[in-house]
Amino acid sequence: MWAVLRLTERPAEAFREAWKNILLYSEHTWGAYCSISRPDDPFTVSQWERKRQFALDAAEQAEALLKQGAMDQDKTDQKTVVLWNTTQWPRTELVKATPAMAKQGTLVKSAENVVMPSQRLKNGDLVFLAQDVPGLAARSYEAFQGDAVPPEQGVRAEGNQLISSELIVTLDEETGAIKELRIPGDDHNFVDTQAPVRVNDYRYLKGTNPADALPNGKVTISAGETGPLVASLIVTSAAPGCVDLVREVRLVAGERRVEVINHVNRELVREKDAVHFGFAFNVPGGQVRMETPWAVVRPNKDQLPGSCYNWFTVQRWVDISNDEYGVLWAPVDAPLMQIGGITANLLGSVRLDEWMTEANESQTIYSWAQNNHWHTNYKAEQPGVTTFHYVIEVHKGGYHAAAAARFGQETTRPLVSAVPASGPAKRRIYRMPVPENENLIVETLKVSEDGEAQIYRIQNVAEQTETLDISKWKKFGDVYQTDLSEKPLKTAKSKIKIPAHGIVNLRVDFGQVYFDGKLW
Repeated sequence: MWAVLRLTERPAEAFREAWKNILLYSEHTWGAYCSISRPDDPFTVSQWERKRQFALDAAEQAEALLKQGAMDQDKTDQKTVVLWNTTQWPRTELVKATPAMAKQGTLVKSAENVVMPSQRLKNGDLVFLAQDVPGLAARSYEAFQGDAVPPEQGVRAEGNQLISSELIVTLDEETGAIKELRIPGDDHNFVDTQAPVRVNDYRYLKGTNPADALPNGKVTISAGETGPLVASLIVTSAAPGCVDLVREVRLVAGERRVEVINHVNRELVREKDAVHFGFAFNVPGGQVRMETPWAVVRPNKDQLPGSCYNWFTVQRWVDISNDEYGVLWAPVDAPLMQIGGITANLLGSVRLDEWMTEANESQTIYSWAQNNHWHTNYKAEQPGVTTFHYVIEVHKGGYHAAAAARFGQETTRPLVSAVPASGPAKRRIYRMPVPENENLIVETLKVSEDGEAQIYRIQNVAEQTETLDISKWKKFGDVYQTDLSEKPLKTAKSKIKIPAHGIVNLRVDFGQVYFDGKLW
């Protein structure tokens, strides 16, 4: 947002301070050596308080930087909402209106006077579908007195089902997991009903034997929202290791995506335990692909000898596809996963022959949501409520690299609310150049550390070399190729070859300023 709206004002020191706190919290050895053996020792408690403060400070700093970057100091008072799309392609997304906007009415229009589908939720909130927000740009919306306008094809909750024109989701009335996931008019069920789990199936393991993993107790399924824009089902149950477990399954009209929101209210357990959610997908012969930082990994095929096969770390998405269809899965809050079973339960000193030498060939994955397996530096227990989000999208056809990359960015980069641009603020709105090749993804757009340019990190997500054409970029300023130093190393050619999964770093020195496509 700073690179788009406030180019020359980025507070570099504030960014560095926030990153420092993020890194000091993430750095794994910061914690008491006796965290597990003496969890109530004042030394242990004080170490944890110190360590957690890094996370709390980083969260506060990041939120402040986002608000400042979006020129949005008090978005709750906005009656007109400006939504910025920080990805390079047009987006359509469900958005919650600000309280001030919601008080205006339930009829939502864009600045172009186009009516948006909207819905008043049970708690009084107003949500609407922000349609076709342009890439690296914004669109504004306002609410008026009048009835909410439904989408052309709505969604509804009926019993244990969510039904739309794009998906039918059926919950198991015994377990609360998803037992059917179908495209209307197609008999294929994307849930593997022969696997030990279904989709979003709770499993709690105390100790090391996967055979001892326990499911949740008897469930109650009730309607959350009933449509027509958004509908949801609420699944409540007792669950081993938990005070209670609440799972919400949500569907938005027109999407082939299901959002799962799991609220895990943990008991204080100091014995070694772990919480898993199983996702068994019916994609016969499907290849598992996982996004890692700037790469895509196929288990076994793309791993070095001696790599870990017991569990994997996901950046943003997993795709499981055969030639006919597939599933995209985003574990938004839980990056650890296991393939084909609960395979990560290794405790204490582990012999070499106890480690897996290859990954399971399976289309069933387990999200390793929580554990207290480690024996130093970490808290001995994880009590209280932790929320885990998962997004599932089904697709026809085989693996599509650009679609997977876009899915990953969309599930982690929601539209950003900013204040309306007026007066001097308009002068800070730059029209950003973007790659026209769908396989070339703007992974990072930032202000350079010297405060004099924009830095683009562009990734080729395809399996083959692609060409980046920047011949139209020259009107925005001088374009240089650079590296992590961000210095102008050489003038960029109009066409740049980027190898498969490669990265190019470009520096665009501040030049012409555009507003609404016109030279300011």
